[in-house]
Amino acid sequence: MAAKKTSKKISKIISSEALAAARKRAERTRQQLQHKPSPADLLTHQELADAVPFYFVLRAYIQELKQAREAAGLTLADVSQRTAIAVESLSRLETGAQTNPKWRTLGLYAAAVGRQPRVIAEIADRKVNAVAKR
Repeated sequence: MAAKKTSKKISKIISSEALAAARKRAERTRQQLQHKPSPADLLTHQELADAVPFYFVLRAYIQELKQAREAAGLTLADVSQRTAIAVESLSRLETGAQTNPKWRTLGLYAAAVGRQPRVIAEIADRKVNAVAKR
């Protein structure tokens, strides 16, 4: 019933021809994106396996930044004001909707909550270490 009311309101604002054209464009777009390759189609199994640990490290780091923000009594609006990053972007970062943030974004966020970002490269496999020494 609510859909009918909404549809009637829209039909008063937009002509039926314009609405039909918009629906047709939306359908074409859905058809074009239907065959969009997924990351699994584009990456090898090894590339996917290599990316997963980094993702979890990144999520843990962002969680630490969020905890530091909350401990400092700062809101997302406060951090936004200090960093010039939109509140919506900060929210997407904290919730995980933003999965590939820029280093600059992480650095600004860290500085705004009184943290200093660090990147540590650890040796994960002795074979890699042996190859790197050559």
